[in-house]
Amino acid sequence: MKRSAQQITVGLGVTLVLILANAVVSYRNILKVFENERWVSHTYQVLNELEATLSTLKDAETGQRGYLITGEEQYLQPYQSGIAEINTHIKSLKQLTADNPQQQQRILPLEGAIALKLSDLEQKIKLRREQGFEASQQVVRTNRGKQIMDGIRQQIADMKNIENQLLVSRIKESKANLQRTILTFTVATFVSLVLLGLVYYLMRRDRALRQQEAQKLRQKSERLALALDAAKMGSWDWNITTNEIFWTIYHEIIFGYEPGKPNRSYKEWADRVHPEDLPRVEAGIQTSRKDQQDFQTEYRVLLPDGSIRWVNSFGRFQYDAENHPNRMVGMLNDITDRKQAEAEIRQLNETLEERVIQRTLQLQEANDELQAFAYSVSHDLRAPLRAMQGFAEALLEDYGDVLDNLGEEYAQRIVSSAQRLENLIQDLLTYSRLSRADLQLKVINLTDVMKEASAQLEGDLKQQQAQVTITSPLPEVIAHRPTLVQAIANLLTNAIKFVDVGVQPEVQVWAEMRGEWVRLWVVDNGIGIAPEHQQRIFRVFERLHGIETYPGTGIGLAIVRKGIDRMGGQVGVESKLGQGSRFWIELKRGTGD
Repeated sequence: MKRSAQQITVGLGVTLVLILANAVVSYRNILKVFENERWVSHTYQVLNELEATLSTLKDAETGQRGYLITGEEQYLQPYQSGIAEINTHIKSLKQLTADNPQQQQRILPLEGAIALKLSDLEQKIKLRREQGFEASQQVVRTNRGKQIMDGIRQQIADMKNIENQLLVSRIKESKANLQRTILTFTVATFVSLVLLGLVYYLMRRDRALRQQEAQKLRQKSERLALALDAAKMGSWDWNITTNEIFWTIYHEIIFGYEPGKPNRSYKEWADRVHPEDLPRVEAGIQTSRKDQQDFQTEYRVLLPDGSIRWVNSFGRFQYDAENHPNRMVGMLNDITDRKQAEAEIRQLNETLEERVIQRTLQLQEANDELQAFAYSVSHDLRAPLRAMQGFAEALLEDYGDVLDNLGEEYAQRIVSSAQRLENLIQDLLTYSRLSRADLQLKVINLTDVMKEASAQLEGDLKQQQAQVTITSPLPEVIAHRPTLVQAIANLLTNAIKFVDVGVQPEVQVWAEMRGEWVRLWVVDNGIGIAPEHQQRIFRVFERLHGIETYPGTGIGLAIVRKGIDRMGGQVGVESKLGQGSRFWIELKRGTGD
């Protein structure tokens, strides 16, 4: 009996040490989990505040653009509200990143850039009010506002990248701590149950010893419950045979029961699980039982007063000698605070998306009105323009013998000017359509595109006696065929037009692979472009020469850039004065290459 008592004592002692150690480790891990969850939520707040800062600034810029276009004060409402909100966002960012010196260092230049952007917006609004639409548009064309906004976007993107890295690290650490806690608790519980089984076996051999040790076991169980309560975790032991469940005190508190009842039933548990979640949870238990796998899920607990708590539950089955499940042990913890935080973040994201949609619709309406205005003006201009051109041509044909040389020159100038204006209107319409057209991209062959573009320019090529050399075969690219044909035709037109007097135009065309991209070169022997002007030439109405020297509308290369941009590509030029130009366009490589 003495030996049996010693064995029981050792078994209980080891069990208690294991339980207490597990409780301490679990408690520390849970604290880490809660701390990590808090930091995860904190990181989401920083990310949302960064996004809200950029969104507010975009709203302000959108309102300002609407006012510059229309001159109506109602479009300034987003701008005015944005100014009021932006300082609040910056202050909030400073408070949220007080723990992060790296982010704190980035906020000061960001704040300065935003102040510079707001100043730029205010300057354009003032010009629009005082000097009118054209004055404000001259400032807009400097592209200074876009450069400032691009810098702000990059600064915010850099800060978001840092926060996202922190978020990944914190989520990973939180999961690791939670898994470590669950594994440690489960293993310790399993070992404790094995030891308790051995004690029970010894107690059956000696009734007196069993009674004595039973008292010790109850004491140890109370200590286990206290340890779990201290860790703010609930634990249960479900006897599947008798359908009785032992709950720890904190488990009872979570489920809204008065603590202290020795045994509880499966029904008491099921009565408190939310009716919408109960079928799913019970199905998960049966699946785990059938597949002999651990059970883990999240579900809601519906209390008598109507309030709801969220719990994260983990359980493991035990089996008898015939491999039939006869017991399930597990643990759960209250995750209501975390769920509420997640819901708030989701609601904030939904609200943000709705605001973006509303602002986008407002901007689309303004763009539609502007497009309709441009279309109407261009068509209204064409009617009197054609009349002028027609009357001038009729004057030359019908009264050419009456007019002197000066009169014929005047009439011919009217015809030429009308034709130039017609070309300008047509190019403006083409550029406008590229901004709003829905381009269906597909795989096309560059060789076929070059043939079509050359065919369109056949008359000009013969008139200029231009030599165009194409290195075939050219690869396939992903593009919109009509848009690409027009872009290449414009590049070829420039190549044969901007040459010195008496020089025969020579153009070379070839392509090269650059990873997933294809770069098409159009190289000429023309007059060249100074480095300081090589970006200007792709803007609308940017001309480097007088129309008397080199005719054109000043929109051709702008159409090229707009078209290539809409197809997801890039365009550029390499040139020196007097040494010709090397224009290039890059598009995604076709799948067949």
